[in-house]
Amino acid sequence: MFGGHGLYCNRAFFAIVLDDVLYLKADAQSRPRFIAAGLEPFVYSRQGKRASLNYYRAPAEELESPEAALDWAREALGAALRSPTK
Repeated sequence: MFGGHGLYCNRAFFAIVLDDVLYLKADAQSRPRFIAAGLEPFVYSRQGKRASLNYYRAPAEELESPEAALDWAREALGAALRSPTK
């Protein structure tokens, strides 16, 4: 679909792995945490223009701790569960 891998929990799509980078789903509720941590959004080129999805780069240093990584994953899963299903 996009040249990467998608991570799901049941049917909730909550993360993207692309070029060895993990991006986590964000929404209006969780986005401030990603921004406060200085994390970059997932951006790609679409028809010659920059486009972005509601995914942000995971904090690499936080992923070194299983507890911190789980906290960020739960944040992303929460955003996925809150988003409308298609």
